[in-house]
Amino acid sequence: MVGLNTSGNMANFVMLTLLLLIALKEIIASDESYALLEDLFEKKKYNKYVRPVLNESTPVNIRMELYLSQINDVDEKYQTITTMIWLTQRWTDEYLKWDPAQYHNLSEIRLPSHLIWLPDTVLYNTRETSNDQLMQLKTTTIIKNDGSVDWSAPITLISQCSVNVNFYPFDGQTCFLKFGSWQHDAKYIDYPGFYTDAAMYQHNGEWDTFQMEVQRNVKIYDCCPDKKYPDLTFTIILRRKPLFYVVNLIIPCALISAMSIVEFILPCNSGEKVSLGITVLLSLTVFMLVVAENMPANSDNIPIIARYYIVTIFLVSFSTFMTVMVLNLHHRRYRVPNWIHSIFLGGLAPALCIKVTNRRRKSIYNSRNQHFQLVPTSSTATTYLDQDTKEESQPQQNNTTPSHVQTGTSYLAPMPQPRRTCDWKDQAIVDTLTNVRFLAQRFAEKDREEEMANEWQDVAKVMDRFFLCMYIVCVVVMDVIIGMQIFQDHEFPGDALQAGTTV
Repeated sequence: MVGLNTSGNMANFVMLTLLLLIALKEIIASDESYALLEDLFEKKKYNKYVRPVLNESTPVNIRMELYLSQINDVDEKYQTITTMIWLTQRWTDEYLKWDPAQYHNLSEIRLPSHLIWLPDTVLYNTRETSNDQLMQLKTTTIIKNDGSVDWSAPITLISQCSVNVNFYPFDGQTCFLKFGSWQHDAKYIDYPGFYTDAAMYQHNGEWDTFQMEVQRNVKIYDCCPDKKYPDLTFTIILRRKPLFYVVNLIIPCALISAMSIVEFILPCNSGEKVSLGITVLLSLTVFMLVVAENMPANSDNIPIIARYYIVTIFLVSFSTFMTVMVLNLHHRRYRVPNWIHSIFLGGLAPALCIKVTNRRRKSIYNSRNQHFQLVPTSSTATTYLDQDTKEESQPQQNNTTPSHVQTGTSYLAPMPQPRRTCDWKDQAIVDTLTNVRFLAQRFAEKDREEEMANEWQDVAKVMDRFFLCMYIVCVVVMDVIIGMQIFQDHEFPGDALQAGTTV
């Protein structure tokens, strides 16, 4: 039992000793870090406002790395892009070097970024009021014993992006993030190393199939012709997903414009042909305003969807105009000219498979004479009455003639008998015949107008079918042209489609 107790006490003693050594080590490490900071910042009098080089002619070489995290928004109207990135800058601070052996092999420390010198790297094409967000990132930096500084921070940037809306919403955009020193030229700060990657990109519902590349540029500005300013330009290539716009803007427009085809099929007697065309025009105008609200107010390019709406509105307006012409022909009541009859009823009607009476009857315009020949006139009625009177008076004349006159004076002509006046019955017959003649004239005129109206209605029917075919051809041609513009070669250069560039 004593041996067991002795072994347990020894094990506890060893464990306690190890814990004390670990705690002592932590205390010593903390003390070494404190001593290192005191030596770097107090004894050497480190100044964060002085460029961290021993030789003033030596530039500070900064390696910049940009990792794209997410595309928050691309505002076509205000020409901006909002991105979430992880930005890393690495450089060497010659005043922050030490020997790890003197500080218990302490090889790196982490300090707040506001305690050391930071490069004045700014985003040249920012759309914010200032670059304080980029120049004063309150993050922790990693400093190694050889003086290398690693400054990383996540940041949301709002930058300018010249949006080309020519193929909207089937477009791809190329946006740039241009970084560089604001006050130091290439003699003091340079950016020889760079890297970009989009492996950490998060899914976006509107933009897809993007690529990234980076390029170092050296530019001489007009303000400072004797200085060269280097910059790093990160190119972000985006491709829009058009499904949302197809479902909410293009398909409704196509369905509404298809209603103009019904305008030609609708009968002329319904009275709703023009109203339907105007309703379709108003609906397309509403969609046009919705597109215009999201587009920049410039005259450089017209979006392809706006061109589609403009052409559709023009076609619908033209169909309404054609409908008015058809209605004008439908309600005419005078004689159809021969050339119109020959072209529309004789030529176009069989070609368009429309059954019409293309044989013009010459009796249409002479029906009045036919009706008049069937009805006796007043003069004809008087003649009939005279003949009856003559027949009735003839026997009396034969009986009253003397015999000596018949034999001796037969060469003399008979004496004319006085004409018998018509009584009220005869006058009634004359009036009746006159009224019947008037009614016959009216019916004949009505038949003639109906025949001419039917002929004009046939012409209107043929023209309506012809306009329908012409409208369908125009719509098909328009869709083909718009489709060719959508799928034409507006791809990006092959070099820009690489996944990334590392130098």
